[in-house]
Formats: sequence, structure tokens, C-alpha cells
Amino acid sequence: MVSAPVQPNHQNEVQPQVVATLKRIEVLSAPHLKPSILRSIRSGDYERPEIEFGLANLRPGDRVVEMGTGAGIVGSVFSKHIKDLKIRSYEANPDLIDHIRALYAHNEVGDVVSVTNNIVVSGEHAPDQMDFFVRSNFLGSRLSAENTENDARKVSVATKHYDEITREYPHNVLVMDIEGGELEFLADANLSGVELVMLELHPKVYGGNGRQQVIEHLTRKGFTLDEATSRGQVASFKKPARMKLAPDFSQIGSGRAPQSSYNLDPHEPLADQIINVDHAVLAKTPRSEGFRISASVFDADRNPVPEAICWMSHRLPATVERAHPRANRIVPLSGTWLFGGRYHPHFGHFLMETLARLWALDYIDEPIEGMLFFPAYNGLEASAAKIFAQLSEVLDIPVNYKLCDAFYRVDRLIVPPQGSGIGRLTASSPEMRAFIAKHLKRDLDPLPAHKLYISRSEGFGKVGRGVLGERRLEALLQDEGYTIFHPQKHSWRDQMRHYLSASHILGTDGSAFHLVNFTGRKDVNVGVIQRRPGHDAKQMAHQAQLYGVENATDLSHLGRFWACAGGRRAGLTLTSELRLAPLCDELKARGFVRSSTKWDNMTDAELEQELRLIATEADTDMRRVGSAHDTLSDYPARSDGISPKVFMSMPSG
Repeated sequence: MVSAPVQPNHQNEVQPQVVATLKRIEVLSAPHLKPSILRSIRSGDYERPEIEFGLANLRPGDRVVEMGTGAGIVGSVFSKHIKDLKIRSYEANPDLIDHIRALYAHNEVGDVVSVTNNIVVSGEHAPDQMDFFVRSNFLGSRLSAENTENDARKVSVATKHYDEITREYPHNVLVMDIEGGELEFLADANLSGVELVMLELHPKVYGGNGRQQVIEHLTRKGFTLDEATSRGQVASFKKPARMKLAPDFSQIGSGRAPQSSYNLDPHEPLADQIINVDHAVLAKTPRSEGFRISASVFDADRNPVPEAICWMSHRLPATVERAHPRANRIVPLSGTWLFGGRYHPHFGHFLMETLARLWALDYIDEPIEGMLFFPAYNGLEASAAKIFAQLSEVLDIPVNYKLCDAFYRVDRLIVPPQGSGIGRLTASSPEMRAFIAKHLKRDLDPLPAHKLYISRSEGFGKVGRGVLGERRLEALLQDEGYTIFHPQKHSWRDQMRHYLSASHILGTDGSAFHLVNFTGRKDVNVGVIQRRPGHDAKQMAHQAQLYGVENATDLSHLGRFWACAGGRRAGLTLTSELRLAPLCDELKARGFVRSSTKWDNMTDAELEQELRLIATEADTDMRRVGSAHDTLSDYPARSDGISPKVFMSMPSG
């Protein structure tokens, strides 16, 4: 079944204007292109991984089925750059069809790519029509009404069976971005004639388990993930013959493959990898803020400098590439500068990311003006002044810094590799660890020897930051002679005084342990208590050992888990039960508490009481989950619609 073409409305028709250009495609004005989307197009960030990996993977002669046309820009770019290509595209949103066709016609790619208003389906019992929910942001329109806007408009869209498409139009490439619909489609789709699948995964729609199912569906059909052209939730899957064709990155920036990971070996030196970039341009998109920012360093030939990518963890970049700024917007900055990476005001991110290239100061034999940082948020000048002042109280090296609040061209930029980060990058490079050991101030006013418990029970204000039973643990440890220490209430200098004086340090895994580990003390016993599923506690203990804290161990004694109802991913609000009895046994064996000490686990009634406080604060039900990957999006925030409740048991069935 093919739907009737949508007839354009010629009444009061206004000729669309070119409002942006992306990789030789002129983008026309249209009501669905909101200001934020236009900014991403103009900066080159719009669907960047999909476009770059598509250009690298597609070959002349490929015949493509595209499911989820969107604005039509991605298919237009492919059509403009890949010779002898054919694309049939299917878009469910009827509001977009005329605009897509106008875009194709304006850019003269209409003979290569075409679009129809259909939902592509698979399986034996697929319906002839399906409901589709049109949202104000077209990028989020989807088949499911779940987690959609209250004013999302429901439309009925004709389906077209994938088997029928395959008979009419044999093809070897499938491109998909259908906001979670790929999970159901791939379960029954016959992909025997397809050798390349490029898609965007949507775990926020179907959860981590659904993401894994998508991968399993494709694996069973003979596909393998190509890591060279996969990043984040954008993935390329290839059959063996296609996998033998190396991606062609010649049309992407400098012709280099986008870096998908940063693997730091804590035992391999980095000093010989420092590079110098003459007439470098540092550019951060002004409105880009938060978890990941749009920021790049360019060389004199306008090519991105991959060594200047900033990494949060080994698989998670903190910066994404943007376009080179216009010449008239670049401010000259004289002299030689050291590239510092991303400035993040959060305590742990500052220690592990912002300081990650500071070690290079010990390897520079020439005068420099200072260090340049991309700020994670705008308006951080005041916070930066305070936090660098705190840093100067514990390190004996002055840091002259500047936040990149404009586009700058410097005479010369020294770019060292990143020496640390979060996750497995906390291990740090040898140079990073040597730098901290050399410059850490140790002549602080000493305190009497004492036992210290680093607490998270106050001041974090976010569900999932603590652990059930921490208050009880604090009382039990006070009986063992421990001082309960809340680091956020103390200056960095005072924190270091405590860490340099303590005989035993315990605490649940968190950022405070970075400073503990920086001490490199061989005469202290450190125990990092796991507070949530994952590797954080092990990585903190491993970091301690690499920095020189020989007697450091992780203590893993978690029980059950709860999370806020309504959440797509339990891990974002996960609260764990701490099993006090087995923790006590291990602490006794390792000399942290007296051998006669005996602790009992918290009762269900006590746990429920703590969970009720959390539920009240979050104003949502707290529900039992099996793992951080579970989803509670099927449950309302408050089951009775009035007050939050606690569910101690897993849901039946």
C-alpha cells in the first residue's frame, strides 16, 4: 500500500529562504526548524555522527532505504556527496513531507532521493495503519505516546511492509532513526539482502535491555558492530563482506576517523605525545553547555586537532566537534598557551578532568602566558576564581588560567594528552601521578592521628547519591572511634590536613577519595565502600594504589535496590541497601574495627522508613528494581496520584 501524495497548499505561499548550509546542502526555512535546531545546523553539530559515519560507510552504487527522514538533511548530504547513490526514504510525520521534497528539489538531489509518508513495518500481522504522535520538536515525534508531550498530536499513518519495499526496490543499505521503533521492526525484518545497517539506538525509549535486544537481533541476522563507525548511540552494523571495506573518512574534516575512545594506560608515559599547534583556533559554541559541549581546537589549515578532544571517561567525550568559526569572529590572543581541556566546577570533575593536562607544566621549558580551558557552563568566572584559589592552597604551583569565553586564535598552543578522567581514566598517567606527588603541599598544620569516615549523608540533595543505612553506619563507626567528616563543609586545605593525619579512612565511593589518594600515603589504611552497582569503588581503590596508598581496598556489600517510579533508567535515581553484617566482618578482618564488633543488617521496617523520607523528598514512589538498567517508565510517579509510597518487593510477573 502506498499513501496518496500530500498536496501542497499554494494559498499565501511564501518562497522559503536559505537559512543555513551544511556540507553543501542549503537548508530552507521551515516551521519545524526551531532556533535551537538551526543553531546546531549552522555549527555543524546537527546529526553529526550519523552524517560522518554515513559518508564514511556509503559507497558509489549503494541502494539505500532510509527509515525516518526527519528534516531530509541527512539523506540530502549523502545524495550530494556519494556518486551513483539511490535512496528511498520513509517518514511518518505528514507535516514534514512537503518541506523535505522542497529541500530535495532546491538542492537538486530529487533524482537521487525520494520520500513517502509511510511507517515501515515487518512481521506477519502488521497493521495497515498506525498511530503516530507528532511533537512540537519533530526530532522527538514517535510511534509511542509514552513520555511524550501533553499536546502531542495523534495522526493515523499508512504502513508499508518492508517485504514489499524489498521486492519493489532491492537494496543493500538500511538507515534508521525512528525514535525507538527499530526494536520492534528488527525482530521480524528479513535483512538477507542488506549488508550495512546504520541506526541510532534509543535506550531512553526502550531501556538498556531493549538496546541489547536490538544488538542481538542484528547479530542473529549475521551483522557485526563496526566500532570504527560507531559512537555513543549511533551504531553501524555490517555483514562480513562489507566489514572488509575500510571506512573512507576523506570527506570528514581532516580525513581522520572520529575518535571513539581514549585508552589511557596508567603505566605508559605520555610526555612524548605533547604537540605544538601554531596559529591554533579555540572555538566553543556559545550556547553549548552541560554534560557535553560543542568545542574544538583547529590548526592553521582549519583542521580539527583530535589530540584536543576532552574525555570524561574512556568512551565518553566531554566535547563534540563543531565547525570552524568565521574569521571575523575570532579574537587574536598573543603568546604561547597550554591547552587545559574542559573546566568543570564540580569537585570530582575538576580534579580528574580540569587538572588532567596540568602535568605538562613540568615538561615545558619556555615561558607561557597560561592555560586555556573550555568552560562546561557559561558564567563560570567567579566559580573558577574560587576553585583555582582552593587548588593553590594544596598545590605549590601557580596556575594562570583563562576560560575561552570567545573564539580565540593563539600564536602557539601546546596540547598535551589528557592524563586522567573519570571511570577507568582515574588511574591517571605516570606524569599526572608524578606531578601531584611533586607539588602537593604536605607541610600543613597537622592534626592528632585519628580515624576518619568520609560521609555523604548531608549536602548532596539528589536521590541516588547516598546509600541506605549510612546514618546507622556512622553511629556504629563513632562507637569505634571514628570522626564523621563531611568534606563539603571544609576547605581543600582543611580536607588535606585531615587526610594527611588520619590513620584509617573509610567512606562510600565518591569524589573526596581523589584528594585522599593524592596524598600517596603508605602509612594509612583506606577502605572504599561501594554505594551503587558499578566499578566506582574498585576504581577508587585502584587509583589509591597507583598513587602510592598501598593499603587501599574496595568493600562491596550491597543488597537490594530501589529507584524513583516513572524514570526511564533506574540507575539515575538508584538507592542501594548497605548490608552492614558482612561489611562488619570484612572491616574486622582488615583491622578497621575491633575484632569483637558485631553489626546487624537493617530490618525491612528500618529500610522502609529511610525510603519513605527519600520518596517524600523526591515526591515519587520508590520501587524495588533488580538492576540499574531497569526502567520504571511504565509506573506513574505516584501510584495513588496523591502521596508517594514505598514498594519493598519486586513487581510480580
